[in-house]
Amino acid sequence: MSTIYDYIDEMRARPGMFTQDKSLGPLETLLYGYCACLQSNEIKEYYEGRQFHPREFSAWLFDEMGWFGALGFASAIESNTSSPERAFLTFFKLVERFRQSEA
Repeated sequence: MSTIYDYIDEMRARPGMFTQDKSLGPLETLLYGYCACLQSNEIKEYYEGRQFHPREFSAWLFDEMGWFGALGFASAIESNTSSPERAFLTFFKLVERFRQSEA
């Protein structure tokens, strides 16, 4: 894995390695940790598309979808989908939209 988007792709490909029940909460925690590690080690990632941070993604969900992300993106997505499985799939679709959007 070389970027956070590669890490997210790994989550999509092998969800059982990251969460037992396809819950978004553990994924959100892992992504916050990933970003904290980058920041504390002063690592810059370079990739096409918008820079990902869970906080920015939550704000984007509010701007784009009207979904409140004060409790994080996991809560916002899970509150606006019909099941945990649908929320899990929706997360990855929304990440792609976020990546292609302008900051």
